[in-house]
Amino acid sequence: MHYIKDMFEKNETQHAHNKLIRYSKGEFTGPLIKAKFTSSSIKLSTSFHFIDEILILLANHLGNVKVNIKGFLIWNQDLSTKLQSLGIMYSKVSKARGIFKYTLDNEVNLKDFVELFSGYNLLVNFKLENVSVAMKSALPKPNKEITADFCKLTMPKEMESILRDEFLFDIKEKCKEVQISHIIKVDDIILPTGEDLDFEMKRRLAKRKGTLYRKIIIDSKDTLSQIDFEL
Repeated sequence: MHYIKDMFEKNETQHAHNKLIRYSKGEFTGPLIKAKFTSSSIKLSTSFHFIDEILILLANHLGNVKVNIKGFLIWNQDLSTKLQSLGIMYSKVSKARGIFKYTLDNEVNLKDFVELFSGYNLLVNFKLENVSVAMKSALPKPNKEITADFCKLTMPKEMESILRDEFLFDIKEKCKEVQISHIIKVDDIILPTGEDLDFEMKRRLAKRKGTLYRKIIIDSKDTLSQIDFEL
């Protein structure tokens, strides 16, 4: 499930917790969404926060289809052995400051591929008859302005209910254009107890306590909602 939806529905999932690990105390620009609806298609643009949500949404809906994935797999560990054992070839790998970047161009089973690698940074492009995904080739640098054009998805009108259920879960009315922004305010970080835990483990297990603000603009009319969280 979409982690913003989880937070508003008070579902304390591991996925939502993992999404908050990157934040220290303070106020931060969260995920951004733009959606446009026509009589035949939907165009969705988002910030980098929703890479995995978009891929999981498509994998769950499209299932075991074959797609030609082009793009990059980025992680802070060497994944070459895992990729090769799964028959996924890469044409190039680069390493900078401990970050591995694999260049991919493979035909894969979409559902299997996403299940295996959605926990990593997947910046990929692919196209089917009426669905296309395009992502930028590098993650945004820290402190750079966040924009809603990192990932672009085009899908048929028939998939509208699936999109609404995850990304537009609190919007019931029909509309032509939607813009959604989030502010994540972290007031406190609650560290776990245990002398045997190192700093990195404490950082990953720590809970963030604060408020999530969600601003929705529908055809130029805006609403604001908020929810407190401890995740």
